[in-house]
Amino acid sequence: MSIQDPDATLPTQGYGADATASAPRPVPPGGGGPGGGYGNGGEESDPRRLWFIGGGVLVLGLIIGVVIALAAGGGDDTKESTSTSTSSTSTSTSTSTSSSTTTTTGAGPTVLQFTVNPSPVNCPELGGIVNINLVWATTNTTGVTISIDGPTPFGSYGPTDNLQFPFACPAGQHTYVLTANGQNGQKLQKQLVVTGVAPPTTTTPTT
Repeated sequence: MSIQDPDATLPTQGYGADATASAPRPVPPGGGGPGGGYGNGGEESDPRRLWFIGGGVLVLGLIIGVVIALAAGGGDDTKESTSTSTSSTSTSTSTSTSSSTTTTTGAGPTVLQFTVNPSPVNCPELGGIVNINLVWATTNTTGVTISIDGPTPFGSYGPTDNLQFPFACPAGQHTYVLTANGQNGQKLQKQLVVTGVAPPTTTTPTT
């Protein structure tokens, strides 16, 4: 159904000789039936499509950025961690020191001198006991013992000394034995035989 314009037959100026030609009139907005309005429906759909495309691109960019960030962060986690276990072995060295005691015997006793004075001994005519002088000197000893005519010691004395000992008369011999006692138990003996003589006899000449 078309709308009739009451002024469609009015003369229009400027159209030449045909004054009765109808002049075109603009169609009011919204006219022309469905789909009219200069195509406004198509103009409204284009911005929406652009928004959808732009939003999709933005979301896709965000997803790609997240994936790249996760890939970069995952690389650090995949680094191999090398754990070095150091085994320290403590070796205990036990040193056994063997201390042995060596007994040094050392030098044995030495008799440097053992003499008698006088020698021989002059015994009195009637016999009896006279004194003689014994002299001795020793080294490396703790002392000496002296015995007369037998193993039984007459006495113990120092390493070096000068003493008188008895000599029994009448004329005869007596043995004096000096035993030097070493510092480590050694013993050294030296003997001296002393002789006694009787006095000369005197004779009275006869007449």
